[in-house]
Amino acid sequence: MSRANSPAAPQGNNANPQVTGNVEGPMRRPRDENVPPPPAAAAAQPPQIRQGNEGGPNWTMDSEIEDVLLQRYEGLRNMKLHDFLDQYFSNTYDTQNVAMFLLVKNPRRYIIDSDLREEILGLDEFQLLRAVIYLPRNGIEDMQKWEERATAQIREFVGPVARGMLDAALDTAKEARERAAQTADGVGLKGLYESIYNAKWSYVMSGYDEEPLGMKVFNGKPQRIWTEEEVDITPEPANVDAEIEERPNGLEIFVLTSEKGWPYNRFALDYTTGRKAVFQHVYIRREIMRVWYIIQKDLKTWWVEKTAHRPPIHIVIGTPGIGKSCGLGSFLLHSLLHFHEGMLDVVAYFTDTIAYLIYNRKGDERGRVVQYEYLRAAVNAINKMKYKNRGHIIMDIRYAMQQLYIQLPSDVWGVTIFTSPNSVRFDEWTKNTGGRQIIINCDDVRDIEAFMVWEKLLIHTGEKVSNRRRHELRKEMEDEWRIVEGRINSIGLLPRYIFGLSCYEWRLKRVHDALETMKKSDEYSYNDIIEHTATWKNNEVTDKLVKVVRVKANVGFIELYSCQALSLMTRNMMMS
Repeated sequence: MSRANSPAAPQGNNANPQVTGNVEGPMRRPRDENVPPPPAAAAAQPPQIRQGNEGGPNWTMDSEIEDVLLQRYEGLRNMKLHDFLDQYFSNTYDTQNVAMFLLVKNPRRYIIDSDLREEILGLDEFQLLRAVIYLPRNGIEDMQKWEERATAQIREFVGPVARGMLDAALDTAKEARERAAQTADGVGLKGLYESIYNAKWSYVMSGYDEEPLGMKVFNGKPQRIWTEEEVDITPEPANVDAEIEERPNGLEIFVLTSEKGWPYNRFALDYTTGRKAVFQHVYIRREIMRVWYIIQKDLKTWWVEKTAHRPPIHIVIGTPGIGKSCGLGSFLLHSLLHFHEGMLDVVAYFTDTIAYLIYNRKGDERGRVVQYEYLRAAVNAINKMKYKNRGHIIMDIRYAMQQLYIQLPSDVWGVTIFTSPNSVRFDEWTKNTGGRQIIINCDDVRDIEAFMVWEKLLIHTGEKVSNRRRHELRKEMEDEWRIVEGRINSIGLLPRYIFGLSCYEWRLKRVHDALETMKKSDEYSYNDIIEHTATWKNNEVTDKLVKVVRVKANVGFIELYSCQALSLMTRNMMMS
């Protein structure tokens, strides 16, 4: 077996001459790449849960090298050698289970077999990891530095795959920089503020035995919304597996409808009239209301009572796929605009691709929404007004978390971050700003059932429905609910995947892939993955099989989480 020769590492403080092996050729994808469902599947997803990440990331000159090179390979960030070998070779070859960065630094030490080592060094993914480690150690941390410092020797060393990805990202960043220069003031979007501020309410109540599934849909705002005590349910770690007492009949969910959509889906401005409607509605459940109560209380201490020492920073952590962007993000924005009779002047909403500044109405001045296609331009606008305006920042992003930590005025305005349990994304915010972590649980069965009822019965609200039609609706919804219940038992309470058949099948395959990986590898066991107050293990197995459940800490208001199997099926198969 022959090995392609790679050039010697360009000399620098951390040059590593042992890293070799460039292979030209197509990228080999990880077996379970963390990608969204195909277009057909996405179209089948419930409107309020659909992801707002259509299209690729908008790279900027501040984008970090690691984010660019690993944006399609999130699992590689914290992967260990046994995970890597099992994924690509289905064998760990009696190697030490070291972190991948150690292998990259000294492959000969950890892979004794020369043929195996040659094959590993030839993988494009290995070369990406090598570039991720090598470039920052030689002063190239972001796209700006790549443009300025990537000599011919460095470009040759990182190999064609990393070089191509970085050059493509640099082109995108340059285009964004040019657009920003032309649109530094942002673009005003007509009618969006009114659509958010005056969002229409509807809700679902239980306790109606004569109605399908015992639930009924009403237009308008519910007369009574859950109190803080009703939604703040957090068990002790020892009781996390205890069966929760079924809640009494009453308000199940409420729904906010913005005719022009919400920021998480770019206000549905890019869609036809037929598709636009599905992005207008977001449903609010008890867990979302709990998050708002916590944020609202801390906002009062900073802006109203003025007793806090610094603005509130909240990191909302939840299982991927539960609708943090759509449900929580949309409701938080709506609530912030109404906070303390419109006290806040501005709410900023950052997504991976676009930022919005939503200016609240003040006296005779109408509210407005300004869109920025370049995140830095939005940051500059915020920093110019940070002392004369009261504001709050919502960060619904994945790629620019650390850059924005440095650039945003978190010492003046409050910040709320939505994230998965992968701590790499929010460590800086927790350590250096004292950010408070809020754990948001998955939907429960009643939440899902109520949303299905709302979706089916909304069109009949206020109508007089004949007994025959009511019987037909009951039969239709009972049949549909049996299907949804079966999907929940298979993949868990993830609204993004359980309503549409294509989405469900896409997710189910990845669950089975993860179970197969777990079965083949000695590195995974049920006890290792499911631990009380565990640390989220960012890999293909955890991501597809595990959810986080909030538990009490021993002291203060700190929230912890326990890892549990996402569904009954996955639990049984993980234990078998």
